[in-house]
Amino acid sequence: MSTKNRFAFSCLMLMIASAGRAESLDGVAPDVGAGQKRAAVCFACHGADGISRIPGTPHLAGQDRIYLENALRAYRDGTRQMPTMNAMAKPLSDRDIINIAAYFQLQVRMDQGQSAAEAMKTIDRIHPVGRVALKPAVTGGAATTGDSAAAQSQTRSGEAVYAATCAACHDSGAAGAPRTGDREAWAPRLAQGMDRLAQHAIQGFKAMPPKGGCAECSEVEIRAAVEHLAGKAR
Repeated sequence: MSTKNRFAFSCLMLMIASAGRAESLDGVAPDVGAGQKRAAVCFACHGADGISRIPGTPHLAGQDRIYLENALRAYRDGTRQMPTMNAMAKPLSDRDIINIAAYFQLQVRMDQGQSAAEAMKTIDRIHPVGRVALKPAVTGGAATTGDSAAAQSQTRSGEAVYAATCAACHDSGAAGAPRTGDREAWAPRLAQGMDRLAQHAIQGFKAMPPKGGCAECSEVEIRAAVEHLAGKAR
């Protein structure tokens, strides 16, 4: 290994160690993969690699994790005011904030162009499998029906998904998103039909990431959110 590569590798290990410090409330190291998924809603403005393409928007790649955590908590709690960021941060849990901050801290490029976050994901991928938990098989029609009813009861309403995920951009117009209730802006979009709008929301369109950045949302929930949003513009 060349001196340059050894230095880069040493820097990577220091950054990974820093990102993994047990400074969170529950003493658990950050989950960079979970941070990447939760940060998807940030990518429209700050970039998936933490490098902003929008003038006046700060780069987050390589920023100190603790600084980012404190900033996100301040936006979430309202002690730091910026409407778009306040709306973005409001639904974040402490664990979300820790994971997002760790993800952006590791968005720096190493000697071969790989980011520290990518290297860390590779390390995690080659770890031995921990354990497999088996659930008892569900038998009988009644149990199946019960499971189905329980799953349906857990599906969030379009209004709830909108408030948690979509409002951050559509209330403020961030990254060119059409603002909620702006009939003029929504008219040509509504003319495309609900199926096309739902497809764009699920797959991602222009600056909007797939599912608006809500990786855990089902397609049914995303469509419901689209219908809720469209209803505000009619």
